[in-house]
Amino acid sequence: MSEPTVMYALLALALALGVGAGLVVLVIGELRWEARNRLPRCTTCGEHHHRHAAHR
Repeated sequence: MSEPTVMYALLALALALGVGAGLVVLVIGELRWEARNRLPRCTTCGEHHHRHAAHR
C-alpha cells in the first residue's frame, strides 16, 4: 500500500467512528427523553399516573 492509500483508509475509519459515535449520542438522547416523559408506575397501586398522587 502506498502512503496516500493508508492515509485515506485512516481518514475513512475516523469518519466512520465519528458518525457511529454521533448516532449513539442521538439514540441515547432520544431514549432519555422518552423515559423522562412517560408516566411512572406507582409503587402503591401499580397503575401509571403522576407522582404525588392523591392516594398517598
